[in-house]
Amino acid sequence: MRRFPWPLVLALSCSGPTVRVETPEPIAIDIQMRVDVFQHEDVTIDPLGDAAPGADVATIESRRRARMEEIQTLKNSRLIGENHDGLLSIRDLPPGDYGVYVRKTVDAENADRDALLRAMAAKEQKPLPEVRRSVADLWRERSFPGEWVEWRGADGAWTWKQKPGSASTGATTGG
Repeated sequence: MRRFPWPLVLALSCSGPTVRVETPEPIAIDIQMRVDVFQHEDVTIDPLGDAAPGADVATIESRRRARMEEIQTLKNSRLIGENHDGLLSIRDLPPGDYGVYVRKTVDAENADRDALLRAMAAKEQKPLPEVRRSVADLWRERSFPGEWVEWRGADGAWTWKQKPGSASTGATTGG
């Protein structure tokens, strides 16, 4: 005859230790976020199109949005960087057709940036060099770790450095 395992039933029916899942104080989560809102238009524009003299700001911004992904790809490839004038500089020009494409893309972006900087200076009634410096500071701040940016050294000279936060950082002097 089989015996019923009463000790096992009693052991399983005993309650274990009490586990509390609440915290004595609320959990605080500190999040810092920057939100940039852009209004996009349904306009098809050549992303490498030349900045036409007198082009309106909306057209220039549309062209810049159209080439934004390619500019970021070139920055991620460490081919270009943000200089101290609020424009892009080519750091490492690839040979051949791709180099021609990089040059054309950077030139088109710089032409549009220059037109926007001039419009901003006129609107704000500020000297162009002052507007360039403030925009360059903004681009430097917004750049991602590892991207090339120009920083002013202690001696006042501009130096190319990769923005901190990347595993590979370096510096070369430039002007």
